[in-house]
Amino acid sequence: MRHPDTVQEIVIVGAGLAGLIQARSLQQCGFAPVLVDPRPEAALRLSNADTRSTALTPRAVELLGLPEDWLRAHGQRIEEKVVDGGLSPALDPAQALRLESGAWVIFNRDLTGFLLDDMTLDGAFGNAVTDSRIEDGKRVLVLDNQQTLAARLVIAADGKDSLLRRREDIASFPRDFRQTALTGRIEHAQPHQGRAFQRFLPGGTVALLPLADDPRASSFIWVEPTGKASGLFSLPPAVLASRLHARFGDALGAFTAPGDAPAWGQFPLRAHHCETIVGARLTLIGEAAHSMHPLAGQGLNMTVKDAASLAAVLADQRRNGLDLGDAQGLQTYQRDRRAETARFTALTTGLHDVLDRGPAPLRALAAGGLQLINRLPPVKSLLRREANR
Repeated sequence: MRHPDTVQEIVIVGAGLAGLIQARSLQQCGFAPVLVDPRPEAALRLSNADTRSTALTPRAVELLGLPEDWLRAHGQRIEEKVVDGGLSPALDPAQALRLESGAWVIFNRDLTGFLLDDMTLDGAFGNAVTDSRIEDGKRVLVLDNQQTLAARLVIAADGKDSLLRRREDIASFPRDFRQTALTGRIEHAQPHQGRAFQRFLPGGTVALLPLADDPRASSFIWVEPTGKASGLFSLPPAVLASRLHARFGDALGAFTAPGDAPAWGQFPLRAHHCETIVGARLTLIGEAAHSMHPLAGQGLNMTVKDAASLAAVLADQRRNGLDLGDAQGLQTYQRDRRAETARFTALTTGLHDVLDRGPAPLRALAAGGLQLINRLPPVKSLLRREANR
């Protein structure tokens, strides 16, 4: 533990993906941020149990600086995204909206490993933050071992229930979708051919991302209303695989639950946004600042952009000889990020409200619109650019 009288430049609270991405971005700009996380340092590398995957947009790949050879060794490029509005009993790729894509599907554990191997890990691990206050021109963090850590700037990367956000009295506006998602890996009889699928259905969504380690396996997210999901998702994996196939259709052939199907996870779908994402010598990134419905798959991509924006703002502050915790500089970060995250939150919530929960005539109109877009090249091109930003 550092000497209690030492004031750090930047402290990042949370060493999950958001915190690691931010720390690496700052190190590349010449900063030496300190990470704080309740897990021991060795535990950060023990992420093999994390079976989740993420579709990183070309812009996120660029900002992360993921090498082409690393991507090809660890990821699966999405060649095409197939989007279906649920008008028919089964997904028909010939009738669905089909968008070219340059996104890469990466396992979270592999991305964590890349970040840890590509950065200097420096921090106070094994202790949680219990309180935060402003004192003598710095922010002081109180740890659960009663020691303190002071910094010119603290970055909250501590998730949806961010303690730092709550201690700063930054209001978070939640949205409970009253839905539950089942996620995991599914095997299918036909190869995915680099295709990602998304099927909007009344009450929920089925989405599949192609995996690199097996052309006949995909990562899936299956969303249902919570009342229905509580019983449905407790069925045996083999039965669930059959039910998922019935919801999706035969575009990939029959579905089979892999041997590690018990590793499938469930979580309630909730979103939130904050009108402000900065405080006194404090900034929020990632899910501490915003979370959205997963149907657009943009959560981690937004976090990558948060980290890049904040690192650029702080590098500019330093070049101009300004205090890193300067309120005006932090407002620059907020202006840069609030517009895009608000737009994506509104978009994903709006799609959910129309295609998942809207009245049948409105759902039919919107689903028909997806098919119409195939015949409107300018609109299709715009959607493709937006999806890959």
